Amino acid sequence: MNPEDEGRALVRLLWRSETGEPARARKGPKQRLTVDEVVASAIGLADAEGLAAVTMRALAARLGVGPMSVYTYVPTRDVLVALMVDMVAAAQPPVERLVTLRESLVAVVRARRDEYLAHVWLLDAPSWRDVLGPGRIAQYEAQLALLDDLPIDDIERDWLLVLLESFAAGAARSSGARGAAARPLTDAQWWEVVGPELATVMPAGRYPLAGRVGTAVGEYYSAPGDPDAGFERGLQVLLDGLESTIPGLRDD
Repeated sequence: MNPEDEGRALVRLLWRSETGEPARARKGPKQRLTVDEVVASAIGLADAEGLAAVTMRALAARLGVGPMSVYTYVPTRDVLVALMVDMVAAAQPPVERLVTLRESLVAVVRARRDEYLAHVWLLDAPSWRDVLGPGRIAQYEAQLALLDDLPIDDIERDWLLVLLESFAAGAARSSGARGAAARPLTDAQWWEVVGPELATVMPAGRYPLAGRVGTAVGEYYSAPGDPDAGFERGLQVLLDGLESTIPGLRDD
């Protein structure tokens, strides 16, 4: 499929619930599944094994159909991933306006981080073309509504949301979400094993600052660090900085 046809198919499939017409990637035998079922199965596969495990062949086996049958529902893997991203977004309740704008933005960032932690494969998905779907656009619309009264231009509104989104994604990466479910040891247990071993091999005095700060952090958290605490502290520092530079962001 050429890029132009792929783009048209993507739009039709993303908006299949709005058009009132059955969406099909291509002609073929009568379909016994729905596009929603195919996409939901792909999400389940990605949640369990990661995005790299989502191949058309693996998805077909999961669905109990022939490998070529999947292509009658979605034309390419790239289109499938975009549909997966949008379905996840559509399942999230919109963040509503809270008492203050700062509280509302905190809720936006936490919701996005939670979304990444629940579906870690989102960190590996392309991040810009998925905004074409109704799920992501509704999410974007709800976030923009929180900023509508700010005396800034629309480019700055988008920039602010991109910044918050980037922080949420970075915090999710820092949390060690990748493969966390398969880890046999907690961070604290891992550090109990690795910490003493590291002390025996690291030359004494070579890294004085890293040793001092690392020791303080290890003793405080009983682990190499606490991503959750770092996320909360970083979020407050980020919003403090935004309040000092963006007119109207502070709720006085």
